[in-house]
Amino acid sequence: MLSSVAQRKRDIVRPYDGPCCPYCAAKLMADWIRTGVVVCPDCKKGFEATAFNPVTPKLRVAEVATSGPEGANACANHARNAAVTSCTRCGLFICSLCEMDLGDVTYCPSCFDRMRSDNALPAAAGKMRDYYSMARIAVIAGIFFTFLLIGPLFGILALYYHAKGRKDLRARGDDPWTAGAIIVMLLAIIVLAGSTIVDGVLIASLFTKTHP
Repeated sequence: MLSSVAQRKRDIVRPYDGPCCPYCAAKLMADWIRTGVVVCPDCKKGFEATAFNPVTPKLRVAEVATSGPEGANACANHARNAAVTSCTRCGLFICSLCEMDLGDVTYCPSCFDRMRSDNALPAAAGKMRDYYSMARIAVIAGIFFTFLLIGPLFGILALYYHAKGRKDLRARGDDPWTAGAIIVMLLAIIVLAGSTIVDGVLIASLFTKTHP
């Protein structure tokens, strides 16, 4: 096992070679890079990805050999480009082509890809929807609105969110049938069936009173 210092040095020295699978480290081809759940063609495991389409820079990148102040630092990935900043994670100097600006922090492409693979970017992780929580909310709403004739709609909505949650977990290679997921599904079925029966009784009683 490598020490933390040795591992950090190895990560810094290794050049960025494009996005890869966070499970098997297989390099992903351009056709597989997209925003959403991506299934690795090698290990068949799914992971959440975010594809970036940077705007083509209008200005040429300054070259160390021809411009810039004396003693200007060169980009770690492009030897002839002048560095404009350094990576917050590893400290490497990077040019404007390599700069991955997330607002308050800046990463080089290599560190950005590693942190994205480890799900360590809060902005990217926040895009994941918790469908199981949405299903639980729909179940609770169905219970409260049972006597307003819209309980079955919330039961159907809860089952829909539950199916979406299972699909996401299966795509990431996780177990979709956890104890919590099973309980949510059973409650959704109970809400759907129970509210349908209650609504049927209410409609029948109203029809009986208006047509004795």
